[in-house]
Amino acid sequence: MKRRTLILSLTVAALPLEVSAEPKLPPWEKFDEEDGIAVFRREIPGSPIVALRGEGLVGASILRVASVLVDSARAPEWIDSLEEVKILRTISDTERVEWNHFSTPIVLADRDFVFKSKLEIKPASKQILISTVSVQDAAAPKTDYVRGHIQYASFLLTSVNGGKSTRVLTEAQVDPKGSVAKWIVNLFQKGWPHNTLTALRTQVKKKNVTDDAKLKKAMADAGFVP
Repeated sequence: MKRRTLILSLTVAALPLEVSAEPKLPPWEKFDEEDGIAVFRREIPGSPIVALRGEGLVGASILRVASVLVDSARAPEWIDSLEEVKILRTISDTERVEWNHFSTPIVLADRDFVFKSKLEIKPASKQILISTVSVQDAAAPKTDYVRGHIQYASFLLTSVNGGKSTRVLTEAQVDPKGSVAKWIVNLFQKGWPHNTLTALRTQVKKKNVTDDAKLKKAMADAGFVP
């Protein structure tokens, strides 16, 4: 199982005082930093799958970085082992339901995921948030693959250096399901944050990668000034 395989926002709500808040999650534990990319892990109570976080700079505008992240057609170019992508449902200009198929070593069954992704533009903080969570959808292909589960995954982009660079904070907790021991899943997934940000840095620099016109207009309409 390759290290970035099977990985693809946390919304914090203010609760009334009379309602009990959920237990506070353990702190993030930093376990590596290389190439300017810091990597963290977090134990999740009741789950054998750890959450992972990566943070680092990408040398491109926030529009270019976000354009790469929303371009599902070219996602297999930089997301390791991603074989097929299908848009199952377009909910709005900022929400859609997607199906992804990932290849695995021959001794394992391939995995697939059905998930909803949402993009939020935050002009006041110069940020874009792309969040993902598994859903069920009748339009998903019927396959023999093992259906994995995305508890949550997100990319928080922040425009920095006068709009010339983007700070990327990515988090995910993903269970590939199947018979693979969870400690093995955690072992192989620990390289995902660093590898994903490294691949993203490479993808945004490709000469044939362009800014998404709809996203550019949406940012302008929202008053986003990098």
